Order: sequence, then C-alpha cells, then structure tokens
Amino acid sequence: MVAGFVLACAFGVPAQGIPLPVIPNATFNVTDYGAIGDGKTMNTAAIQKTIDAASAAGGGMVLVPAGKFLTRPFTLASSINLHLAKDAFILISDELTNYPATGGRYQDSITASGAHDLEISGEGTIDGQGHAWWTAFRASRSTTRRPYLIKLLNCTRVRVHGVTLSNSPMFHLVPQNCMDVTIQGITIKSPADATNTDGIDPSGWNYLIADCTIDVGDDNIAIKPTGSRTPGNKNYTVKNCTFMHGHGCSVGSGTANGIEDLTVSDCTFDQTDAGIRIKTLRGNGGLLQNCTYENLKMTAVKNPIYIIDYYPERNAPKDPATEQPEPITDRTPFNRNIIIRNVTATNCPTAGTIRGLPEAPITSVTLSNVNISAKTGMKIYYARKIRFEGSKIAAESGRTLMTFDAEVTGLE
Repeated sequence: MVAGFVLACAFGVPAQGIPLPVIPNATFNVTDYGAIGDGKTMNTAAIQKTIDAASAAGGGMVLVPAGKFLTRPFTLASSINLHLAKDAFILISDELTNYPATGGRYQDSITASGAHDLEISGEGTIDGQGHAWWTAFRASRSTTRRPYLIKLLNCTRVRVHGVTLSNSPMFHLVPQNCMDVTIQGITIKSPADATNTDGIDPSGWNYLIADCTIDVGDDNIAIKPTGSRTPGNKNYTVKNCTFMHGHGCSVGSGTANGIEDLTVSDCTFDQTDAGIRIKTLRGNGGLLQNCTYENLKMTAVKNPIYIIDYYPERNAPKDPATEQPEPITDRTPFNRNIIIRNVTATNCPTAGTIRGLPEAPITSVTLSNVNISAKTGMKIYYARKIRFEGSKIAAESGRTLMTFDAEVTGLE
C-alpha cells in the first residue's frame, strides 16, 4: 500500500464546501481475489473478500475491471472506493428464490452502515436486473419487499460519481441519515413503468446532487426526512440535473422531523409527472421551510408546481369546501418560506396545485418570473401569502387561477 492518502476527486471540491471522502492510495482488484467477469459465475464471496482485505489494510480502491460480475448482496466499509472501470458491470442476482430475505423484505444489494469516507466511482454500471422483481410485484403487491440497489445508512463523507445505476428492483440510491454527501455526474435509468424505482432518496445533512441524469419509474429525487440523527435534515443543493420519466424533484412523502434549506437550480424536466413536488400528509408531517427553486425549464410536465398536503391526493376531498380542520399535532405538515423563480413550463396538462390543510395553510410562497402554459390553470387551496411577481399562467381553457380560502396576490 502506498503511504499517505489522496482525494479521489475528478470534479474538485464542491463549491458548497462539503467535505469529500479521503481514500488511501492502494488498489485491490476483485479478480485477484477470485472474481470472474463472465456474467455467470457468482462473485459475492470474491467481492466481499476484496472489500474486507482493503478494509483490513486501512482502506483503498476496490477495483472492478471490465467484465460482467454477477453477485448477491455485499457490504462496503470505511475508507473504501468501489471503482468500476469502463465496461465494468456489477450484475445483481435476480434469483428471487435464492436471494437473502429477512423481516419481510429482501436484503438490499449494496450496503454500508455507520461508515465514513466512502466512495462509489468510475465509468461502469451497477445493474439491478430488476425485471424479475417488477414482474413478481405486479403479480402480487403483497410480495416480500424488494431490495434497494444501494443503501448507505448513517454514513459520513460519501461520494458517488461517474457511475451508471440501472434497473433497480426498487429504489436505486438511498443515502439514509447520512452527512456530507456528494452525488455528481451519475446516470440512473429504469423503464418508465417500473414501479417504485426512485432515483435518489436522500436524508440527513449537507448534500450536493449535481450534473445527474435520472430517467426512472417513480421519483427522480425524493428527499425523505428522517430524524434519528442530529442535526437533522438540512442543507440540500440539487443543481444542473436532467429529469426525464419520473415524478420530478420531490420532498416526501412526508416531512416528519422537518427539512430546511433546500435549493434546486438550473435543472431540466422533460415529460416528468411533476416538476417541483412537495408531498406530505397528516400524521407524517413536520416543518418544511426555506426552499428555493430557480432557473428551471419544464416541457410536457403534468404538474409543474405540485405542493400538496394530501398524499396520495385521492384522499383529498374533491370540493375543498367540505374539508374539516383537524387537531394540530407534532406530525401536522407545515410548509412555509418557499421561493420559486425563473421557471418556464410549456405544453403542460395543468399549471399545478398548491393545497394546504384547513388547520395548516401553506404560507409565504413567492413565484417570481414564473411562466407556465397549460391546458388548465392552477389550483390554490388553503394557503396564505402566495405572491406572484412578474409571472404569467396561460390556460387554454377555463380559469387561470382557482382558489379557495387562499390569499393570492400579483396574478391577473
């Protein structure tokens, strides 16, 4: 092992100042530990042996060279860079009957828990081979819960960059309760009809998600607040990303334990179900505040702006006048201080929805230089201090704006 440490950092230090992982300058090739990249040999033991050897030596790069390496679940460790060379594939086994399962769900495919200085990098692909999983789920939704492709729990200084993640049985990349996370320049793709195949589902503190292309069958990004680790869910930056099929850039479902300081900027949405999406519900809410969405371009997006405290929306009364307030609890959703500016959305079925609760209206939303052309206008129910500045909604039919118990200014 070469003495000293190096930063594995092709893109440089992020402008947000998020600490990057520090990985020892040593390389451990999985083929040296018995892995065979023929697409047929099961390599779980060899891959895990390589990771364990690198960890025992203090860390380093675990190199997956060109080839197709079939595997069942394996576990990463601190100070490890799982690096996939060009034309390298990690293929996750789709043998459901032989896949590890416990506690009513299958084991997640690639995992780490409590690790620090962790990296996944390279030009290769991690393929979840999800088709068999999706077929089983469609046949019976009560089937054992499908595995995530990558789940990192309670980890610190994490970087995922360059790689392609595809066809996960369920969510693709889940950094849960993690701190100081950089996700940059990755591609995530699965069929548009592959149920619950979220792209990135982050929670925790201090995130940069940049320069990614995400084309999936559910949320492109879904920030899912959790509260078991301080300082909570804060400081998220999403920028320069392209979202294709999927449910947009979401928060939720649910905001329990709160989230604040989110910025989404310079992103493109093409045929997503939603653009800006905040979805929560009574019993799974918290305080969401200080969110900025800016410099966004949307084309043929079903709901460009979709902020709703009924999830799923089928639970909301069709007539807002029939809604009854309920007692406020520590799980009541409160959404406030949201800025939406410099947004263009064209060829959309509807301009969007902002819908709070009678007991907890959505408060202080500013829409500046927002221009939306859609077949139908925008609905705003149970909201306060909704202000349009230099914005325009063009509806092909019906009213531009439909409101109920809402304070809205600045839109003609």
